[in-house]
Amino acid sequence: MKLTRILLFTFLFSTLMVNAQEKTENNSQTKKHNFSMDLGYSYRLSAEPNELFQNQTYNSDHYSKLRHGFQINFAYDYAFKPSLAFGFKTSAFTSGNSLSSDADLLANSGVNVKDDMYIFYVGPSFKYIFPIFSDRYNFYARATIGYMSLRNSEIKVGISPTLTSISQSSVYTGHNFGWGIDGGIDYSINDFLSVGFNAGLLGANINKLTVGEDKQTLKHSESLYRLDFSLGVRIKL
Repeated sequence: MKLTRILLFTFLFSTLMVNAQEKTENNSQTKKHNFSMDLGYSYRLSAEPNELFQNQTYNSDHYSKLRHGFQINFAYDYAFKPSLAFGFKTSAFTSGNSLSSDADLLANSGVNVKDDMYIFYVGPSFKYIFPIFSDRYNFYARATIGYMSLRNSEIKVGISPTLTSISQSSVYTGHNFGWGIDGGIDYSINDFLSVGFNAGLLGANINKLTVGEDKQTLKHSESLYRLDFSLGVRIKL
C-alpha cells in the first residue's frame, strides 16, 4: 500500500513537471514582440570631409576626433515565424570637438572653433534568428533600409568689416536613403528579459547640404558610413 502511494505520488509529480515545462516552452514560443535598446561606440569610415566643413577641412586632427562618437539604437521586431521577424530600427550618432584656431588654422586669430555633428536613421528591418543551440543564447542578423539625416553645427573663423577675426556659426543639414546590416548575440536572464551585444555597419552618402535657405551640391559627398558596437537590453512580450 505504501509503495502504491509512492508510485502514485511520483507519477503525479512527474506529470506536473512535464506540464509546467510544456507551458514554459509554449509561453516562450508565443512571445512575438521584441523591444531592444543599445548604447555604445561608433566609428565613421569616411577618410575626408566635404569641402563646406571649414574646420574639418583645415585641421585633420579635428576631423579625426569627430569620426569617433556615441550612439544609441532602438529596434522593434515582430516574429511571424520562429526564425524570421520584421520591424524597424532607429539609430542616433553624435560627436563633437572644439579647438583653438591659432593652432594650424589661422595664425593669431584667437577664435575657438567647434563642430557638433548629429546623424539620425530610421527604417524598416528584416531579422533572421539562427537555430537555437542553447536555451540561454540567441544569435541573429538584421538588414535595414530607410532614411538618414545629417546635422552639423559649425563655429568657424570669419573676418569682420574691420578685418579682425571673429567667430561665425553655420548649420548644415542634409538627408538621403541609407542602409545597414548588423548582428548580435543575446543572453536570456528570464522569459521576458535579455541582455546582448550588437555590431553593425550603417550609412549613406549625402550629396547636397542646406545652409540657411541655400542648398548646395557637394563636389565631394559626405560619407556617413560607420561601424557600431553596443550593449543593450531586450524585452520580450
